Amino acid sequence: MRPKEVISKYGRCIELISMDPFFNEVTIGLFFKEPLITVYSYSKKDGLEDRLKQIRDRIVDIAGALPSDNFNQATFPCEMKDGCCSSPLRFVVKEAVMKDRPNDISNGISHKDLRSDMILSINHSLKDGINTYTVSGDGNAPKPEIRYRAVVNGLLKYGGFEKIDNFSFKLKCNTRNDKLINLLLPLARNISATEESLAADDMAGQMTTQSLGFAAN
Repeated sequence: MRPKEVISKYGRCIELISMDPFFNEVTIGLFFKEPLITVYSYSKKDGLEDRLKQIRDRIVDIAGALPSDNFNQATFPCEMKDGCCSSPLRFVVKEAVMKDRPNDISNGISHKDLRSDMILSINHSLKDGINTYTVSGDGNAPKPEIRYRAVVNGLLKYGGFEKIDNFSFKLKCNTRNDKLINLLLPLARNISATEESLAADDMAGQMTTQSLGFAAN
């Protein structure tokens, strides 16, 4: 299909990965058209369908998504109504394509803080029917409350979540998705580094879209 046809069929392009390091350095795109996300590539290389299914399965595994009947499509429990759960997808597909590691939450949602000696944690609770996530920490930090607020703000920015208070938030669809939160926490703890990485990714993506003809569509 031509780029315009792909967009018409699968929706807007969430993210383009310029080179898949695990499959012949082909370009991988993630598209969204409610209620489905679609992993797609213009490559015609043998074995591509298996690789696209592998990426779809990785998205399901690391982000709490649900597989659809088609090998390269998935959705979320909220069915992504009005774009819900679409904000973090550029990070999700990057992790699914570029890395080959599990998203382990067997010990809860936690990561080392880069600005202090704390271990940052995010705990889930159900309060008055709201799936609430609250940021806390264990260890030494001069002003831990400032770090908690910064992490919440990072998660709101990259996850499209809704703020409850300075230390708590929820998904817009009010579902529980610990895997998605755990995947985003390392990004939210260091916004400046994440922004630099996003700028570099955007530049690579622009070059790729221009070469594929997206810029004209």
